Amino acid sequence: MLLAQFTDTHVLERDELQFLDNNASLASIVESLNAETRRPDLVLATGDLTNWGSPAQYELLAELLSPLEIPLLPLIGNHDVRETTRKLWPDAPWADTEHASWVTTRDEVTIIGLDSTDPDTHGAVFDDDRCAWLGSCLSSAPGPVILAMHHPPFTTGVDWMDASGFVGLTEFRRLIAEHSDKLLRILCGHFHRPVTTTVEGVTASVCPGGAYHVGLELHPNAERSVIRDPRGYQLHLLDGTDIVTHTRYVDTGEVAFDPGWT
Repeated sequence: MLLAQFTDTHVLERDELQFLDNNASLASIVESLNAETRRPDLVLATGDLTNWGSPAQYELLAELLSPLEIPLLPLIGNHDVRETTRKLWPDAPWADTEHASWVTTRDEVTIIGLDSTDPDTHGAVFDDDRCAWLGSCLSSAPGPVILAMHHPPFTTGVDWMDASGFVGLTEFRRLIAEHSDKLLRILCGHFHRPVTTTVEGVTASVCPGGAYHVGLELHPNAERSVIRDPRGYQLHLLDGTDIVTHTRYVDTGEVAFDPGWT
């Protein structure tokens, strides 16, 4: 199975520019996904799909995604709206809960989308309801599991991003440790640049942003910064219980070529 993941596209109002043309970046991602020579089986969109969750931004998000020829499952980020997201994708396997989580099975792999957001904060929230729901999903999964969520369940060392916090992180990590033998990967967004670590022995990764990137500065007193690094998405190739992840950059102006080596 081949999973694609993009994140943090921050779709803006029509003709609105922020640091760059976020909407054009998403259009390029969709075009590139459709052009993959091995077509992904599923696309995971791990949140902050819109910039502020306005009706106009959701309308444009739907328009930009309409050419995508691959099934897509969305997660919301702290910039999105639960009710609007669920209405835009009425056929997604949403959980019967207030939080916008879902679970599905593809090729004997259980894929769980955990809503880590709370409308009152930019940070993550893992409350009792979500703990019970995720615990049930993990316990009932018959085989390997991929967990997707917006907020990374770890600190990155970029303090101004980490400061938004993760309420319930201790309980989340306890649950991950309890089911680490099933979990293949934790796929995240939110951080706007690629990061990889382990959480209770499980590999956890952040996909590059579909819009601007967070500036990479690990000094404790570093000021907030963003950078126009190349945007892109990731391809997660599953072979049994192994996952290999590749990053595809878009809008670089470069194409692959034969170097002519002998």
